[in-house]
Amino acid sequence: MYARWIGKNVDLDLLISTLEVYLKEKGFKVKKSTLDNERIITCKIPHMPKNIEIVVEGNSQDFSVEASFVSEGFSSLIPHLLYSLFTGGYFLLNEIKMREVSSNIEKDFKIFFEHAVFKLANYNKS
Repeated sequence: MYARWIGKNVDLDLLISTLEVYLKEKGFKVKKSTLDNERIITCKIPHMPKNIEIVVEGNSQDFSVEASFVSEGFSSLIPHLLYSLFTGGYFLLNEIKMREVSSNIEKDFKIFFEHAVFKLANYNKS
């Protein structure tokens, strides 16, 4: 997921704090770091071999949010296809389930960010 906002005047530290609370409520383990103009949040999803990496980059007037799934190990489709030859497709089925969960999480994030940016932009105008 990638989204960019221009001219919203959103306090990015407040956005990150709001995101952190949201992720913890969802049951994710959250780790934050900051590099120059980037704020990075890494989330461990329970019972999944993938983490979510969220990068908020820019300033309050012009910023972008990018969320992507990062594998912890061999989570690509090729090893699963090879293993499926011996295990009847168990790994392939798990990959399909993980992609469905990933898709649902991405939709939730998109909705969350749109609402959070809208509220925080209006909050700053008060």
